Amino acid sequence: MNAIQPALALFLAFALSPVHAGQCKKIHADLDEMQSTQGCNPGLASCFLGTVNGNHGLRGTTHFAADSAVSTSPSTSPNFLIYSGPFEYRTARGTIIARETGVTTRGPEGVVTAYQQIVTATGEFAGATGHFFVSGHKSGGTISTFVNGEICHP
Repeated sequence: MNAIQPALALFLAFALSPVHAGQCKKIHADLDEMQSTQGCNPGLASCFLGTVNGNHGLRGTTHFAADSAVSTSPSTSPNFLIYSGPFEYRTARGTIIARETGVTTRGPEGVVTAYQQIVTATGEFAGATGHFFVSGHKSGGTISTFVNGEICHP
């Protein structure tokens, strides 16, 4: 075996292996939010501000404000509110903006579950796609949830 053959074998191994671009990473995070009338994006009277602590760089602050909601629940679930709006994850590595659609019990105590689809991102997350499932409870003015999903990089 001459000196070129090992290099050629290594090159062929990388050339024939799956490309790592577009790799998806599983996300797991804790998310705590509180409703606020201060610190919201311009033009909003209220929003939910929070902190997220997760893996793969999903650590920072969050911002959510529903831009639509169904005021009447199905008769089989009269205590639930269905909503949707932009959800922002603001981290040191960049911002992820997702569209959140979920359901929550009416009132200050209860449960919440939602689906978030990544719409756009900046910084190290630029071009990312993916989704998150958010589920937890609300009590004493705090919404405590767990985030599961994936971020796929281009």
